[in-house]
Amino acid sequence: MTTTPPTDGRSALREERRRAILDAARALATEHGADGFTVEQVAARAGVSRRTVFNHVAGLDQLLVAVCEQILAEVTTDLLADIERRTTGLNADDAGCRSALDAVAEATRGVDLPTAIATIHRVLGSPAVHDERAQGIARAAFDHVGGRLRAQMQRRAPALDPVDLELSLALLFAGITTIADLWLADHPDLAPDVPPAARADWDDLLDRLLHRIRVGVTG
Repeated sequence: MTTTPPTDGRSALREERRRAILDAARALATEHGADGFTVEQVAARAGVSRRTVFNHVAGLDQLLVAVCEQILAEVTTDLLADIERRTTGLNADDAGCRSALDAVAEATRGVDLPTAIATIHRVLGSPAVHDERAQGIARAAFDHVGGRLRAQMQRRAPALDPVDLELSLALLFAGITTIADLWLADHPDLAPDVPPAARADWDDLLDRLLHRIRVGVTG
C-alpha cells in the first residue's frame, strides 16, 4: 500500500498568496505603469494585508523584479529544456565544451523572447530606452535566468572553463539587452501579442548578435 505524503498547508498558502500578489502587481503595473501604484493597492487587489506583501518582497522594485521573473519563467523553462536536449551526449573535451556554449546561443532562437520582452516592457510602463530604474529591474530578472543557465551548464559541461562560461553568458545577455532596446525603439507600442513583422525584426537582430558573438566585431 502506498501513501501520499501530507501536503504542507502553510507552504501551499504562502505560494498561493505569492501568486496573488504577483498577479495583482502585474495587473496594476500594466494598467498604471511601474510608478503608478502602491503596495497598499497591491495588497487590496490580492486580498492580503500590507504586511503580507512585505513578507514576500522588500518593496515595489523587488516586487516588479519578481513579476518580470514570472513573465520570463516559461521562456526560461523552454530554454533550459532545449539546452538539455542539445547537450545530451556531449564529450567532456574542448570540442564538447564549445558545443555546449553554442547550444546556449542556438537555444535562444527557439524560445519566445519577443513576447516576454514586450510583456515586461508593458508591465514597466513602456519606459524610455535609457530609464535606469526600468533597466535595473529587467536586468535583475534576466540575471536570475543567467543564474539558472550557469547552473545547468556547470552540470552538463563540467569541464567547461568557468571564465569562458561567465564571459559567454555575459556577452549573450548584454547582447540580448542591447538588441531588445533597439527592437523596442523601433516598435515602441508593442502588445504582448507580437505581430509577425516585429518578430521578423527580432529574429534578424538575434541572428546578427549570435553571429557577432561567434566571429567577433571584425568578422
